[in-house]
Amino acid sequence: MLHYNLTSGSSDLSRAADGSLHFIDWASIGIMKHPFLSLYLAILLSLASAAQAKPLVLSSLKPLTLIAQEITGSIADVDTLLPATASHHNYPLKMSDHTRLQKADVILWVGPELESFLQKPLANLPSAKTITAYGLANMNWPAEVHGHHHELDPHLWLDPRNAILVAQALTAKLALADAANAAQYRANLALFVTNVKNLDQKLQVSLKPLAGVGFAVYHEGFGHFVSHYGLKQLDYVTFTPEQKPGAKHMHQLREKLAKEGKCLFLEPYNDMQSARELAQELHLNLGTLDALGTQGAATYLQLLEQMAESFSACLANRRN
Repeated sequence: MLHYNLTSGSSDLSRAADGSLHFIDWASIGIMKHPFLSLYLAILLSLASAAQAKPLVLSSLKPLTLIAQEITGSIADVDTLLPATASHHNYPLKMSDHTRLQKADVILWVGPELESFLQKPLANLPSAKTITAYGLANMNWPAEVHGHHHELDPHLWLDPRNAILVAQALTAKLALADAANAAQYRANLALFVTNVKNLDQKLQVSLKPLAGVGFAVYHEGFGHFVSHYGLKQLDYVTFTPEQKPGAKHMHQLREKLAKEGKCLFLEPYNDMQSARELAQELHLNLGTLDALGTQGAATYLQLLEQMAESFSACLANRRN
């Protein structure tokens, strides 16, 4: 009696009951002449592929990806929608991006306050697979500093307490979508919360001596970090990178920095020539803040650490 191996290629060797080997030519057996057998094999392969497929989390920005990776570990895939250098304010979605949104099991974004270009595409997808971080309950918001704008700062991941809230929401969503791995997602969350809280305490201590040192940022995107760690932001060059600062605002900024400013922070992904000239004019220290983690942050903890190091390096050095 022949023992067939249906996972083999077009031919194989099989041992008969008497122990002799026989060459099997699947084509001669005529699998293609038996449509039901072919359909059965196709269904088996499809089911096997589906069983091996991992859930896919698609985040809008790298910082959200870094948080998601802490929860998924190796049991789910995480991808980032926007390229590192793309503007998250007005990114033009491609057809391939729409396809990625449709295929994702969970979509993680801040909200229309930051990624306004995603509002309409996500409205056409099932809301059950979307996490809008901006709308999560108990989100922490920085106190208003300058009085220029009343919108809540959407760069919410820069407060570690908010990162924990995002991670908790993602864990709950994945536990429903992938119940077989729910326990592992929850274990990953517990470890992430512990690590974030430990780092937060460390940064509170290291940044405390800088609380009275004045500085300005290039655009108003660091309020969560500044407020949480009690730093002294005097103002910003522009509210969003896409807006050109007005003459009146620049005059007021110049006066504030000349009086009590020690540092002006630039960003690695925007044209900063006007800010550089202002810093040179006022003899300010120059620093760089990377809210998106584009400068090599491989984990969410590294993103926070690099931000703290940037503040420390620039603010601890007094103006000559």
